[in-house]
Amino acid sequence: MDVYLVRHGQTDGNVGHRHQHSSTPLNERGRKQAAQAAIVIAGLNPTHLISSTQRRALETAEIISESCGLIPETYPPFEELHQAKSMVGERLTGLHALLYMGQWFLGSKSASMHDGETFAAFTDRLAQARKHLEDLPIDARVVVVSHSVFINFFLDHMRHQSRMGPLRAIKRFLHILTLKNSSITHISYTKPTNPRHTSWKIVH
Repeated sequence: MDVYLVRHGQTDGNVGHRHQHSSTPLNERGRKQAAQAAIVIAGLNPTHLISSTQRRALETAEIISESCGLIPETYPPFEELHQAKSMVGERLTGLHALLYMGQWFLGSKSASMHDGETFAAFTDRLAQARKHLEDLPIDARVVVVSHSVFINFFLDHMRHQSRMGPLRAIKRFLHILTLKNSSITHISYTKPTNPRHTSWKIVH
């Protein structure tokens, strides 16, 4: 199975390097980026198109669907990290945001700030998303439109059985900050002969 993880197109929140609300739309450049990605994806002849339910991802998926003729399947496990409402508008590298993410990663119960998602709950979602993909036909070509935090943690989750340590977390955080809007990450899945071995690999 080939899976293409697509980060949604640009939003004004991306330009300002801010944590965003789930209803944040694409800006004009983001719609153009999505259209460019759609041309590439159409050439891949995808069989499935899955999208996060959040507006910026769904708008990207709808633009892609016009090129490949697939109706997007919305699936909540592929959504971005559900952060506390108080984080919306905070700079990604601001002190408040860094403290929040550090506590969240360490599993502090207070890090959810009562209306956000804990690290454990997010990890469970990664597993649900992975199972959803693995249950598809082995010859499927799947496009998944999602978000930078989700994509990066999913890439780590599919390759490692152990909990992410500090060094891997720092590496992922840097990738989260640098993953380009509407970028496409190609990964592949083969049914494992040994369940203890990873069956996912990054192609490019």
